[in-house]
Amino acid sequence: MRVTLRHAGQPELQFECSAGDTVLAAARRAGIILHAACEQGGCGACRARIVDGEVHYPLPASARWLDEGAGSDCYALLCRAVPISDTLVLETAYRWRQRESAPLSRLMGG
Repeated sequence: MRVTLRHAGQPELQFECSAGDTVLAAARRAGIILHAACEQGGCGACRARIVDGEVHYPLPASARWLDEGAGSDCYALLCRAVPISDTLVLETAYRWRQRESAPLSRLMGG
């Protein structure tokens, strides 16, 4: 499954999400750092608007953050949302960044 991220002022970013993986877990594996806090579906920090595609929640997620605004089918909590469509397009509330790959010597303080 292909996930596309959008945020005003940033170029679109795409990454693959394996079956059963949450959007947040797949993004991390792809080296993308998304805004998140509790990572248990309760705080809403990772909420994004679904532009296209569908998700489901195998683990509990707070209805408070999903029902706000236009309705639950328009938002996803990325820490719990698992894509069920071939493509998923999301508009994030916060900027994302990509993890820098650093030489091991720099990571080790050398």
